[in-house]
Amino acid sequence: MKNLLSFAILLVFILFSCESQKKESLVVSDQIRLNQVGYYPEATKEFIVADLQAKSFEVIDQDQKTVFSGELADRGTWATSGEKVRMGNFSKLNAPGTYTIVLDGKTSSYSFEIKDDIYEDALKAAIKSYYFQRASMAIDEAHGGIYKRAAGHPDDACLYHPSSGKSDGTLNSPGGWYDAGDYGKYIVNASLTVGEMLLLLEQFPNAIEDGSLNIPESGNGISDLWDELKYELDWILTMQDDDGGVYFKLTALGFGGFIMPEAYDLDRYIIGKVTTSTLDFSAVLAQASRLYKEIDPAWSDKALKASVKAWNWAQKNNDIEFKNPEDVSTGQYGDNEYSDDFFWAASELFLATKELNYKKAMKTYEQEYQHQLADSWMHFVRNVGFHSLLENKDALDPEMASSLTEGHLNLADGILQKINDHPYHIGLDSFVWGSNSDILNQALILCVAHRISGDEKYLHGAEQITDYIFGKNATGYSFMTGFGSKKVMFPHHRPSGADGIKDPVPGFILGGPNNDRQDAHEVDYTSEFAAKAFEDVEPSFASNEVCINWNAPAVYVLGYLQQAHK
Repeated sequence: MKNLLSFAILLVFILFSCESQKKESLVVSDQIRLNQVGYYPEATKEFIVADLQAKSFEVIDQDQKTVFSGELADRGTWATSGEKVRMGNFSKLNAPGTYTIVLDGKTSSYSFEIKDDIYEDALKAAIKSYYFQRASMAIDEAHGGIYKRAAGHPDDACLYHPSSGKSDGTLNSPGGWYDAGDYGKYIVNASLTVGEMLLLLEQFPNAIEDGSLNIPESGNGISDLWDELKYELDWILTMQDDDGGVYFKLTALGFGGFIMPEAYDLDRYIIGKVTTSTLDFSAVLAQASRLYKEIDPAWSDKALKASVKAWNWAQKNNDIEFKNPEDVSTGQYGDNEYSDDFFWAASELFLATKELNYKKAMKTYEQEYQHQLADSWMHFVRNVGFHSLLENKDALDPEMASSLTEGHLNLADGILQKINDHPYHIGLDSFVWGSNSDILNQALILCVAHRISGDEKYLHGAEQITDYIFGKNATGYSFMTGFGSKKVMFPHHRPSGADGIKDPVPGFILGGPNNDRQDAHEVDYTSEFAAKAFEDVEPSFASNEVCINWNAPAVYVLGYLQQAHK
């Protein structure tokens, strides 16, 4: 009996040793492309195997037990990445836990989780990134932790550039968010960014609870997301001229170096006053006035009056284009098509006032129901208008409500078809500046389709796109700083580059693969393929910069998925 017991113990020891050796012998490969953050229990769960010969896979848990196995489907060659693609699906595995994909007992993926609220931390970080972008105030240790910094850019005496129409005096324009990896502030991009996130709050006012982000306003009884957006909206209000027109941007004449905000010593200018900045200002303030009405009635009234004043100016100045003056080289955000900006502003003003002149203007500037890729600050404003109208269909004529619904679902179905046909199951095959915002805006469109139809197919499509952002892409990177196993470490972001801290500020969405490679004169791209035109190096402003309008759809999509799965 004693010998039998000893044999049993020895057998257990041998089996345990074999499992441990199996784990240690696995080689982690980023050619297994999957969502490195993880999946909801009931979500579609897919991964990509690129240029590997395996035909089957296992999913193993933390105890090295195989909990799922399956065959890899041949998805052909993706010409845009140059890869032979196979896909695995383990959607039937829904038990919470930490897992790894294994191929042929030799090659493994990064580990990932299956759990409820899988995106809670990423959502909070995506919003908190805006706090770290705040101008004119210090980021204190209590709210910023290791990313604390001194205040920079008070912007309390900004010079007028001649392009503003003024030459004397200064403008007090503090606050707001730094737009991107530099320290400029731009009305057009700010308006789009806030507009996209306001949709989440309109749909789910309590999606982000008071105190959940640990920002200075936490504890005031108002959602932290409401508070963060208002910090930008209060700056936006300062950029209106007395006649109603809105200045285009607040920047230096050129970009500064990679220094902290408090070390910045360039003069700051108020530059341009044009149609797009005025209309986008009008649109987002009308939208905000409606949604803040119960929270802060006095502020809501102020915002609506400013919106109407801007609209009236734009009616009389309907084709003033912004181009950088000869002595200015900061972001141009060029746009000479104004009908979509008029449509957005008219839509928001109609919803805020119910006045028929704005309803008539919506018809005058009626837009094709489409998602035009690239340059979202220019092309996605019409979609923000569409989404506000869809959320308030009871305020519309039945014919208009039906037309908008049909247009949106047709657009969403087209995206789903692209996902189904694509080797990676994504809806994008064109990679330009800010490609990650293009694909996230596709996910946003699918979330809205799910909201108005209740059809789960749209939710699954949004999940498949989100997988791309967190690692199921041709680079293998997770495109949100601070998240995933293969992290971006060197974003084109001045505070992250100058603060002396190893890890970049978390929560930023990077621009993503960009086949135009505008920075190729100083960045060596390692791949000729468009889907891999990304380099995690600080100089890569074309692929590795942060930008507020790239984070906005991430906030919406992650927030929507969190709510939909509750």
